[in-house]
Amino acid sequence: MTSAVVSMACATGLIVWHETLTKVMGEEAYKALLQFFLVAVLGGGVSLVYQAFNREADWRTELLRRQEERADILREIRQRYLRELIAQYNTVKRARRLLRALALEDGPDFLDRRVRIDRYDDLLQPVLDAQLALETMTRTMGAEGGLFEADRELISSLDRASSYLRSLITEYESTMPRVGGPEIVLRTMPELADLIGAYAESNRFRYDFVHSVHSVMAALERLVTTPTRAPE
Repeated sequence: MTSAVVSMACATGLIVWHETLTKVMGEEAYKALLQFFLVAVLGGGVSLVYQAFNREADWRTELLRRQEERADILREIRQRYLRELIAQYNTVKRARRLLRALALEDGPDFLDRRVRIDRYDDLLQPVLDAQLALETMTRTMGAEGGLFEADRELISSLDRASSYLRSLITEYESTMPRVGGPEIVLRTMPELADLIGAYAESNRFRYDFVHSVHSVMAALERLVTTPTRAPE
């Protein structure tokens, strides 16, 4: 850069004092010297433009690298939420199936069947853990800023699923202290009856939990698989 400036100054001087220098140096010598400095100036200018271009290219490359790194971090966070959601969903589905298979005594009418309290107590523990996990996910997702703003229904659907499980836990908390024997009639536990009843008739379980969780899963899968530009 310094040589280009010096060459430009020399070329300017040659042009300004053209007549004087021509008389001193001679016409041919003056032309040769002027041509030399002009070539130096042009070469320096090209070099400056090239350097500026390289700096711009390097800046853009670094910016793209940082954006890609941040996009990878955001994708991993969303994948972690998705994995956790799937795990808790499967936990609840497993507890439901075990409750149906192990906690109910046989009987002619579904609501009049008796619930084995020891099995009910054991199998509600993972449901309680799943509820706490979904509640935490709802709270942390809401605090993640722009990570989930692309789908406004995501957090509300997750909260609906968590609220459904909370109703099961509330019933569990009210049932256990008043149990006077090893069994209790299912009719007195409407939330449990909804959970373990026939799927087509389990309105709250089907809509508030299953459909809500499926909606959140679909939203998270879209966020994970859709290329996004990481925010600055």
